[in-house]
Amino acid sequence: MSSSPQKTDPRRQRTRDELLSAFFTLVLSRRYHEIRVADVLAAAGVGRSTFYEHFRNKDELLSAALYGPFSILAGIVSAEAGTARVAGILQHFWENRALARSIFHGAALRVVRRALIAQIESSLARQYRSRLRIPPRLAAHALADGMFSPIVAWLSGEAACSAGDLAAALQLSATATLRALQVSAGADESVRAG
Repeated sequence: MSSSPQKTDPRRQRTRDELLSAFFTLVLSRRYHEIRVADVLAAAGVGRSTFYEHFRNKDELLSAALYGPFSILAGIVSAEAGTARVAGILQHFWENRALARSIFHGAALRVVRRALIAQIESSLARQYRSRLRIPPRLAAHALADGMFSPIVAWLSGEAACSAGDLAAALQLSATATLRALQVSAGADESVRAG
């Protein structure tokens, strides 16, 4: 819902930042499904109409809160994010894993997943649209799930590795998946021959 004029108006940006900050504070102490818009309003000290000038609902607020970190993950697809940047955001997730676990599970999971898919889809549509075997939306689902599932398992403690190793694995996996999703003469011939 935000537009570029909002970003240039310091008062609007300050209000948006206050809403995001209030939301983060609440997420640290409550589960996502327990947080109401009224709670965010009270914590930020703003009125309901002000909230709705910035966000349609709580889900959109969560998506906005994840835009920066997820833009780094989505950058894997377009090679805009180097391994060090991806490892940095993974390390941030690890250091804040109590928060990450609360928003990467339960009611928030569908919102979080949708936010990552949207960013990846946007990147694919810009750079690979005519070269993809399937629509960018489907390719974004495949790539997002390939990134998201290992990150969630790692944050849940299912298996241990360094943020750097996970970042490298995610990049290699995304590159291989993207290569498999692209149309190429060699790939088409090997699929028909198989």
